[in-house]
Formats: sequence, C-alpha cells, structure tokens
Amino acid sequence: MTLGRSPPRGHVTPAFTLLAALVPVVGVALFGWRAAEILAVYWVEVAAVVAGHSVAALFAERPIRLEDRSFYVPGYSKRSERDPERWTGEPEPIGLVDRVIPDGLAERPPPMYRRNVSVVTRSLGVVGFLLFGAIVIADSLAVDPVAVATTPAVVLAAVAVSLGQLAEIHRTFFFPRRYEVWSAYMTVEAAQRVVVFYVAVGLLAVPVAFVGLLVGPALLGDAIAGSELVVPGVGPFRPAASVDPLVLAYVLSFALAKATVDRSRRLASSRSDPTGFTAWFLPEDPRSE
Repeated sequence: MTLGRSPPRGHVTPAFTLLAALVPVVGVALFGWRAAEILAVYWVEVAAVVAGHSVAALFAERPIRLEDRSFYVPGYSKRSERDPERWTGEPEPIGLVDRVIPDGLAERPPPMYRRNVSVVTRSLGVVGFLLFGAIVIADSLAVDPVAVATTPAVVLAAVAVSLGQLAEIHRTFFFPRRYEVWSAYMTVEAAQRVVVFYVAVGLLAVPVAFVGLLVGPALLGDAIAGSELVVPGVGPFRPAASVDPLVLAYVLSFALAKATVDRSRRLASSRSDPTGFTAWFLPEDPRSE
C-alpha cells in the first residue's frame, strides 16, 4: 500500500514497552493497587481506540469493498451488499469541516464524507462486545462497574488515555494521509481487530493464567496458600495483603496483551510491508493490484 507520508518513527524498544505494561502488575502484587481500576483503564483505552477510529472513518475517501474478505466487523457479513448508488462516483462531503475551520488555515483537515456515516453506525455493534466484557469482568471481581468507572483515578486516566489515542490516530492515520488510501470499512476494521484480540485474551489467556496460579503450589511450595496468592517481598517492598489469583490473572493477561497490541500496532504503522502477527493489526485491502 502506498502512503503519502510515512508515520514518524518512534524509538520505543520492546523491553521498554513490556516493562511499562508490567507496571500495573507490580502495583497490584506489591503496592496494593486496586485491580478493578486498572482493568477499567484498559477498557477505556480499547473504547477510545474504537471511538477514535470511528470518527476517523468519516474522513476516508475510498469506497468500501465487501468481497474477498476474511474479517467482517459487526453489521456486515459475507451476504452483505453495498448500495451501488452510494459507493460509485465522487463522495459527497458533509461540509462540517468547511463550516467550522476558517479558510485561512494552512493545514486544513480533509473533508468528512456523508456515505461513510452508515458504515460507522453499523459497525458500532462492537460496543455490545465491550459492554459484555466489562460486565463479565466486574462480575468476576465482584465490583460495581459504575462505581469503579467514576473514581477520580479512573476519570483522570480516561482523559489521559483518550488524549493519547487522539495523538496516535493523528500519527498513524492523518499524518501519513491514510484517509486517501483506506476506506471507512478498513478504518473501523483496524480498531475492531484490537477488540477481537482483547476478547481472545479474556477467553483464553485469563483462564490459562488463573489455572497456572492455582497449580503454583506444586512448583512454589508454600508460596500459595488457600485461595489467595501470597506474593513474597522484594527487598524493602512487601505486599499489603494477599492477592486473589483471579485478579492477578486478569491484570497480568491484559498487561501483556496491551504490550503486544502497542508494539504490534506501532510496527505495523511504521513499516511499508509488515508481516506475521504484526500485519494482523492492519485491515485487509481487498482491491485488485
């Protein structure tokens, strides 16, 4: 795929990404951080990815193509057909950008297109998956999701995460002018691949981590007692209380998942022809070469 400009390259090493992602795990294990708030911030970050890409999809110029795909976002399937009248010819701008931003600005954003609105609204069925995941995790941890989401720590973190996602979308979508070569479908697909990955982590990695923590007595002897994980002290640090292995399984699994997503998306956006697992986080481009 040819882009107008390459995204600015970062210098974040894999080790730094992993260490940064493991900070919440250390906080839960050694400093008594509340796992529910950490998981709420992870949820907000995924929701911000979906919301940001949904808005960015309105700027995409290319018409959508539904044939020859293996990944379908909510609202679309192999049987879906596009409206030929809507997706042929020049797209009609909504005109919102022209009305809001003065003509004198040197760097005007591209126009939003009316035909992309239907793609975005249909794809928002993914919100159901996000809400379901939040309910399941809250029920597993026996917490009130509304009470957790409205704590000052989560609200402040949500604002910071949302601003970070805005910067990331500018770096990976608007700066390289991807709106010229991606369709609205491809744009929302890029975000929803992240959602699918996190759902897979919740269904597979969390149970595996939980079982691993429960069978720990066979390997660690008395390090695990009863239904709670007793974390040994490290130097001057001592955990305030024992750690529920299910809580630690959630935090550890999603922390590693976040490190994987952040690193893979950064590599996918900075390489001209990414391969392997990294390429999975880019949307399919079914147009003929």
